[in-house]
Amino acid sequence: MTLRDPDDALSGWQPLHDPGPPPDLSHLDDGDPLVAEWLLSDHPWAESERTRRRQVELQALIEQSAPDSPPWIRQAEIDSAEPDQAHVARMRRSLEALRQLDDPMYVYPPGLMGPMGSLWAPPGHPVHRAGLEAGGWNPGA
Repeated sequence: MTLRDPDDALSGWQPLHDPGPPPDLSHLDDGDPLVAEWLLSDHPWAESERTRRRQVELQALIEQSAPDSPPWIRQAEIDSAEPDQAHVARMRRSLEALRQLDDPMYVYPPGLMGPMGSLWAPPGHPVHRAGLEAGGWNPGA
């Protein structure tokens, strides 16, 4: 197995851990820096929650469109939505740029990307593996 390039949706890596079906994560506040990082991770639950949140945003956009818009216009808006991998790559770069204003050495945690990303539970949930944190191994845990 090879690690996939986070910008390459076709390289097909497999997660190291199957966390099972996603819980309700709608309560997570993406204004929290740890939550914002995790929501951009390659954890299967993060992908599921991103999809749910983006669908809610898209539905709100569609509902705001003119009520007399033909159905093909609404379908075009849905079809033009950015694919998840492209969205995540762009948002990771944006998050890095924003955080580097306060911490020039900040980089998006590599442990949240690729197969390792499946090991990191959302903030506030128990970790999947004792002693692991998103930035690496924590021997004191």
